[in-house]
This record gives sequence, structure tokens and C-alpha cells, in this order.
Amino acid sequence: MFLIILLLIPFGNIQALDLDVDFFIKLFNIEQDKLDYFATFDISNEDLSTILYLYSNADRELTKDQFENIDRSKYDWRELSIYFGLPPILFDDEIIKLRRPNRYRMQVPLGETRYKNKYKTNSVEESVNLNPGRYEYYYKNKLNDIEEKIDVKQNKYEYYYKSNYIEEKLSVHMVTNKYEYYYRNLRTGESIKKEGVGKPIKSDRVYNQLREEYYKTDNDQNETNNEENDSEKGLNFQIEFNF
Repeated sequence: MFLIILLLIPFGNIQALDLDVDFFIKLFNIEQDKLDYFATFDISNEDLSTILYLYSNADRELTKDQFENIDRSKYDWRELSIYFGLPPILFDDEIIKLRRPNRYRMQVPLGETRYKNKYKTNSVEESVNLNPGRYEYYYKNKLNDIEEKIDVKQNKYEYYYKSNYIEEKLSVHMVTNKYEYYYRNLRTGESIKKEGVGKPIKSDRVYNQLREEYYKTDNDQNETNNEENDSEKGLNFQIEFNF
């Protein structure tokens, strides 16, 4: 009888119980079938949340091939962050979530150590260039008055975004982890200025900070359910899946 009961138990659901299901569904807006897929891998909450955090922050579309590539190769988080044009640190008191508007950005394919791509018309210019020790991204849209630049050297990360209503800047010293961040939204009047000494990106730090954001956002939404808040929108993680 005990053996029969064991055979009737859906083992896939047992695996899924190891994942922080409610957290992933609410913070990343993930459907159950995607969580069931992730649960078939021997992956921790820490590692999965870090992968999803990077894909969301970089506006990347996650495919099964990419996920399995990352899971198989055990990417270094610093390396993966730079591949995505993101700073390989967290702020000293919270995660980093760039508030620029979502859009597709030219990307370096996973696994490449040298890569160059460029697109140019009369109104739009975009390029990405990766070499050992250097990552460069540039985007200019004359019609919409948008400019975006990312420059990652061995000792410094620099990010800049400007449109007709948003300005956002982040610089990080890659050795000392000192950072300066500035954000201004002319439509809402919101302004953020931060500086400090960040922490190298690690999966346990990302997960713990995301858990704090999850609880804080959940409480704020319960207290001010009808209020519009631009900075909370900026912490709204959305993942695009292609599977």
C-alpha cells in the first residue's frame, strides 16, 4: 500500500515545492508552467532569481536553450552581468534596477568573447562591441530624442540614458565597488541620487534583496492600492519568455 501511494505522488510537484513559488509568481509574474519547467533542474532559489533578475534588468528574452546553457556552464555572475551590459554589483542597501523604459536592445550572444554588431539609418544608430576587457553599447534615436551609452572597462562601469523626460546615470569603480547613481523624471518630478560602496553580485545577495523588495512592495500595494508611484514601477520585474 505504501508503494502504491508513492507511485501516485506527482514527483514534478514535489520538485516545484523546493522553489519559492509565490515569490517567483508575484515578483516576476511567472506562470506555473514555466516554474514547472525550472523545477525539473537542480537549481536553487538563489540561482534562479539571479538569472531572472539579470534578464529582466537587461530587457532580454529568455529561451530554453539560453537557460540550459547558463545552468550547464555555471556562468560567473560578474561575467554574465557584463554580457548583458549591467553593473556586476548591488548597491550597498538594495539591488540595482535600471528605470529606463523597456525595449529590445542589441545584445552579445552568450558564450562569445569577441563580438561586434552595428545598425544605422538616418534617424537611428545602434552598436555593440565586446572584446576581452571591454564592452561598449551605444544607441541614438533622433526622432524620439533618446541616447543610451554603456561602457565597461576593467576598472570602470559607466551607464547613461537620456530622453526628453528621463535622465539616468550610473558609474561604478570595478575595483573598489564605489558607485554613483542619478535618476530624474521630468514628468513626475521624481529624483534619486545615491552613492556608496556596493557589493559584488552573488546569487544569495540577489535573492535576499529581492525577497526584501517582494515583501516591501507587497505591503506598499496593500496600503496604497490605488496610488501611482514611478519608482515602484521601476522595480516591477517582467520576464519575456520564448518557450
